[in-house]
Order: sequence, then structure tokens, then C-alpha cells
Amino acid sequence: MIIRWQKHQEFYIVRMYQDLVGDWIVAQSWGNSTECKNACTQTVTPSYQDARLQVREIRKQLKSKGFRLIARQETQLGFEFAPCLSDSDLQT
Repeated sequence: MIIRWQKHQEFYIVRMYQDLVGDWIVAQSWGNSTECKNACTQTVTPSYQDARLQVREIRKQLKSKGFRLIARQETQLGFEFAPCLSDSDLQT
């Protein structure tokens, strides 16, 4: 999931995804498009529900600060990964 907000020249982008080991990540990027100032953070959450709650809280904060949601067409690729095999599984 990729969500983008904007207020004047300021932007805020949130990405929520599952990494290769199964953790849910909430990545946040923000800055100002007219200045060379920006930053980002990544937070590991224990579950999909916790990641969604964090995204919901970010949305509330941004709305209260006057940011508006920007609709963008983005393609998300889905990958299915098989669970890791243990050494004993590989020997059989």
C-alpha cells in the first residue's frame, strides 16, 4: 500500500508492506518539494493489524495538520514466497 498526502509544497508518503521474513513495515517519507529537506523512517510492526493501526493514526495526524490525500495510480506487485526450509528438510 502506498499513500501520498500533500499540503502546499510539503509531501508525506506512507508505504505499508510485508518484508521477506514476514514482518510488516510502515515506511514514512516526508519533505518539501521546493527545498532539499526530507527524511524517512521505517517501523517494524508485529502484525498486519498493527501496521494498519499505525497508518490510520498517521492519517488522522496529517488530516488535522491540513494535509490532503493525493490519488495516484500505483502498481503494487504481489509476490508469494515459500517458507524457509530447515537443514533437516533439505537432507530428506
